[in-house]
Amino acid sequence: MRDRFNALQPVVYFMRKEFQQVFRDHDMLRVIFMMPMIQLFLFSYAANTDLRNVKVGLLDNDNSALSRRVVAAVHQSDVFTAGPVADNPRQLEGFLTGNRAAVTLWIPRDFERDVLQGHATEVAIAVDGRQSSLAGRASGYARAVIVREVARIRSEQGIRDPGGQPARIEGVTRFFYNPELESRYFMVPGILVLLITVVSMLLTGMAMVREKEIGTLEQLLVTPMTSGQLIAGKTLPFAVITFAELAFATTVAVLWFRLPLEGSIGVLLVGVGAYLLVTLGIGLLVSTVSSTQQQAMFTAWFIMVFAILMSGFFYPVENMPGWAQLLSIIDPLRYTMNIVRGVFLKGAGLTDLWREIAILMAMGVSIFSVAVIRFQKRIA
Repeated sequence: MRDRFNALQPVVYFMRKEFQQVFRDHDMLRVIFMMPMIQLFLFSYAANTDLRNVKVGLLDNDNSALSRRVVAAVHQSDVFTAGPVADNPRQLEGFLTGNRAAVTLWIPRDFERDVLQGHATEVAIAVDGRQSSLAGRASGYARAVIVREVARIRSEQGIRDPGGQPARIEGVTRFFYNPELESRYFMVPGILVLLITVVSMLLTGMAMVREKEIGTLEQLLVTPMTSGQLIAGKTLPFAVITFAELAFATTVAVLWFRLPLEGSIGVLLVGVGAYLLVTLGIGLLVSTVSSTQQQAMFTAWFIMVFAILMSGFFYPVENMPGWAQLLSIIDPLRYTMNIVRGVFLKGAGLTDLWREIAILMAMGVSIFSVAVIRFQKRIA
């Protein structure tokens, strides 16, 4: 027992020294505390895929009471706002090319007659397709609003389809885990994972290289501390800081962004702890291949960009090409995204997330072991 205490004592002293060094460095404090919070608020509001205030251009060749009612239904939805009105098709097309509208509606002549007589009728919907995902959703929303309003009009008038066919049976759709389809439910948990990654990976790599730059690493090597104690004293402070960042960011996510925390905080801590083993190991590995803090920063940033793109942060992994899906298997960020989103939105427990946690533990042990071996060879 006494031997264990004697082994831990240098680590505790070294951790205290590391905390003092961090809190005395104002530049480091800005990186640790200010930048992640700015990123949390900025990304949560800016990286928003919700359809809002989509401007609709209009060409109404029918100009009837029913066509105006359909147009009003589109404008009154939560998605669309009234845009410019065209006098001819060429002018309507110019609304899209001139960025005056993102969606255009062209209501043909005899629209009211066809609706009241139960005939098939069409409304031309044109969408700016430069943003393909938003374009598809915008056209789908516009079509749904128009179809619903036409069906409501025919129901009020007692109009049946030609041939007296009865009304079709419509399916009822329910959305689980995100009933309002708010993008912040998807984005904010992902941003929490990015904050964890930046603080743990980037700062660990830079902190170790900083010892080389200022010449204190050689002084540490001549002390009685072993390489294991040195690594523990250098990485554990950033693990503590990362958990503190996670606690604060989770509080902001729940209280400010109204994000539900359906699952257990304990499961969240276990998953993040497994991921920290990976990021701290990568940070330590980066420090062994870098001679300056600038090199360490660029190396860590390159790894993070790859991990973010392959993780499903912006788009589902299932939508990627086959080769990209295979490549994402080695991306620890992918499994951490599933863990954090599962705990927050689904209330997932250890029985649901054991596979992701086990993969992260295996990755973490492997990467950290390689980093420690390389670090020991470097200082030898």
